[in-house]
Amino acid sequence: MKVQNIEEEIIQTKNHLAFLEKSLKEIQKKCDHQFKRNDNFERCLKCNKAEALYY
Repeated sequence: MKVQNIEEEIIQTKNHLAFLEKSLKEIQKKCDHQFKRNDNFERCLKCNKAEALYY
């Protein structure tokens, strides 16, 4: 594979990842969370969002 092809694939993958991260944040933002607690964090059973309980 040529270097240019690899660089182009990296750019496309980064763009796709950014799109997926934005989509995930929107889903988690709109979710009616149902958290399950752990010792250090809680995680939503619907959208898998995690929040730290202690810093």
